[in-house]
Amino acid sequence: MGQIVELDVRPYLRQKLEPFKQIMNVVDCLEPNDLFVLHATFKPTPLLGFMKAKGYTHKVEEQAEDHWIAAFAKGKEAQVRLASLSLRAFAEHVEEAAVDEQ
Repeated sequence: MGQIVELDVRPYLRQKLEPFKQIMNVVDCLEPNDLFVLHATFKPTPLLGFMKAKGYTHKVEEQAEDHWIAAFAKGKEAQVRLASLSLRAFAEHVEEAAVDEQ
């Protein structure tokens, strides 16, 4: 079973920085059955098409006005996990971590 790799680019986006390089650094390290979970301040529509062209399927949910979660899977095992994955759990996890850091 693959890993779940999370990346929160909301701090970059809030500072008007382009996080594409950070995202691609993670994508380049993914194994076939890994899941990639991305936190962004908006629906990452351009990235969805880019990742589809690379062979990834995705699932996207808005968690709050400035918190979208996109999850990506490539391998068959990962795609099955993605279909049953609740993205809300990732939102709660990230928000708890942010509160702990303050």
